[in-house]
Amino acid sequence: MFKNINWIAILICVVLLEALGFLWYGPVLGEAWSAAYRDSIGREPDMSNIVVTQSLGVVNTLILVVGLAWVFARTGINSLAGIGAAAAVWFFFNFTTMAIEYLYMGLYMGLLPNLVIINMGYQLVAYLVAGAVLGLMPRRAKAA
Repeated sequence: MFKNINWIAILICVVLLEALGFLWYGPVLGEAWSAAYRDSIGREPDMSNIVVTQSLGVVNTLILVVGLAWVFARTGINSLAGIGAAAAVWFFFNFTTMAIEYLYMGLYMGLLPNLVIINMGYQLVAYLVAGAVLGLMPRRAKAA
């Protein structure tokens, strides 16, 4: 099932996406995210188990990237078309899943709250980065 995916590309994606997450939720948008979380959820973000949370985040990122690599291998994507394919996967699966969660959390009133924009924005950029890396790095040739 995973014979034709490039594990080096997956490792590069995981490292890049974790760095992106660190920057996105840290120096770039960390304060805005904390304020949006507080305004939307009504309490401070729980950072008491940050090591566990970040470790599970790495596992989640690995699953995401392996899934994208599998889709790319099954569909023959091996170019910058990976960016468009990743955007489509993000829209049809990630965006819709996050949107329904936010709707049921009651975060749909008025314009989209900053929390939704920040979180969905990160996911979109992450998918695009992974799509570019996976699309441009050659996969192993299929065994005859």
